[in-house]
Amino acid sequence: MELINLNSIQENGIVKFITPNKTLFDGVIRKISSEYLGISINIKQKEFIRLNKNESAEFIIVYEHKAVRCSSVVLGCSQNDFEQSVIISVPKPIVFIERREFERLSVVLDIEYSPFPLGVKYKDLHNVEDHYFTTLKKTYTVNISGGGICILVPKDEIDFKYGLISMPLKDEKIVALCEKLRSEPFNNPQYDRLVYKFNDIKPKHRQLIIDFISEKFKEERQSGFGLIMEGKDEQE
Repeated sequence: MELINLNSIQENGIVKFITPNKTLFDGVIRKISSEYLGISINIKQKEFIRLNKNESAEFIIVYEHKAVRCSSVVLGCSQNDFEQSVIISVPKPIVFIERREFERLSVVLDIEYSPFPLGVKYKDLHNVEDHYFTTLKKTYTVNISGGGICILVPKDEIDFKYGLISMPLKDEKIVALCEKLRSEPFNNPQYDRLVYKFNDIKPKHRQLIIDFISEKFKEERQSGFGLIMEGKDEQE
């Protein structure tokens, strides 16, 4: 079977450990080596189960466009009052699942954005000039996914291809470097919908968005109302 490409795994990425009851709890990748992964786990999670040395652990890890169910051996572990730290062997894949699309949620959230002038492009957030972070404009989301976001912008800003977004979510400040995919008409003569894909976003921030969407879908199902998913995502 195809091997895990460790070069495609990022520090601070999320792994989801699978319990014997088929529930999940999260771990955060802290160290990547050719021989092991170092992971920290918040033990306050409801579904947390302590991992022990020499035990086999199964988990789901996301990289590139794949969600991979893997197994590893716990090589070492320690625990305090807040978290467990574990070292696991290089993951062995069990099942590969192609992930070409993210679920997309129609939701109105406060958001700030800063379009870059035509011809200005950055490869990553670290290189973005400071003044773009201090000149953010307020607007609202139309929908959001793990791959990108749709926001309302004035018609005279619809041609800007690249930009920056900032949005509070679950006590975190989500910041992403974005690229325009397309614009769409909106039922207001002064505004259009701008569809952005995320070109650079922290793995934990992308995961926060994905978890937020999953929680909203779960709430909708439990409340008995219809889902507010818009179908397949093109913000990727």
